[in-house]
Amino acid sequence: MIFKKEARIFNDDFSYTLTDIPNLRFLDFEEEGVEVNENTTEINGTDGVLLGPATFGPFNLVLNFSFKGIDTKDLHLIKQKLRGLLFRREPFFVWHSDAPGKKYAVYCDSNENEDLTNSFATFAVTFVVYKGYSESLKMTDEFSLSSGDWQFEAGVLANDDIKYTHTTTGFQIYNGSSDTIDPLLRHQLQIKMNLDAPKGFKLKNKTTGDTFEYKVPIKSNQQLILNSVHPFIKNKRVGINTNWQWITLKNGFNNIEITGENIKNIKTQWIFPFIYR
Repeated sequence: MIFKKEARIFNDDFSYTLTDIPNLRFLDFEEEGVEVNENTTEINGTDGVLLGPATFGPFNLVLNFSFKGIDTKDLHLIKQKLRGLLFRREPFFVWHSDAPGKKYAVYCDSNENEDLTNSFATFAVTFVVYKGYSESLKMTDEFSLSSGDWQFEAGVLANDDIKYTHTTTGFQIYNGSSDTIDPLLRHQLQIKMNLDAPKGFKLKNKTTGDTFEYKVPIKSNQQLILNSVHPFIKNKRVGINTNWQWITLKNGFNNIEITGENIKNIKTQWIFPFIYR
């Protein structure tokens, strides 16, 4: 059985498999180098600089294709079709079968082609991955270790108990990324919390040292959503009732603890994509 390599572009409004175009073949891909932006501060009268947290700039993703048509007219048609498909007003995602567990948030920067004959050409399509990282194809609310939709760093075993909904005060959350999930860096992280806490509660990541505290009583029929760095109840911000902190997730296993006086009826759900540098 011959495996057909595929490439697809999509967002919330459309989905198009490029390799469904007759005679267009996906050859291979290249992720170009990571752009590291160092945060440095120079102080007069001292040697060197102070280093702050580094950030990462966008990088290029290049997909290479070939096309074998009948004649020159076929080449002209495929070039026009690809221009219309790839150059869009809104950003979109790219997926390809050489890394099936990943997607890239992109816009198209260029589509270079080389005519090798009057009916055969190669295309090098360059996308700018504007977030500076790729993401898992799915979010953790769709997680299944056996689904084949997820890519992991080394060290995950098939029998590891990885889940993202919990009903206890102590548990682990697995971040399969190659980096820390940090909402302050615009990484997606949503934590949905239901619990009875008559005097409030604390949500701690003992692995990173982060603590989110909700300081007033809450009932389990009031869902508190920590969406990135902002807490909400019924779509209303409730940051005034908190310690103005948030949760990050180190790559690998994170030890989570919920504490408070007489807390019960606990349910938390952790929703985020893995990110890959």
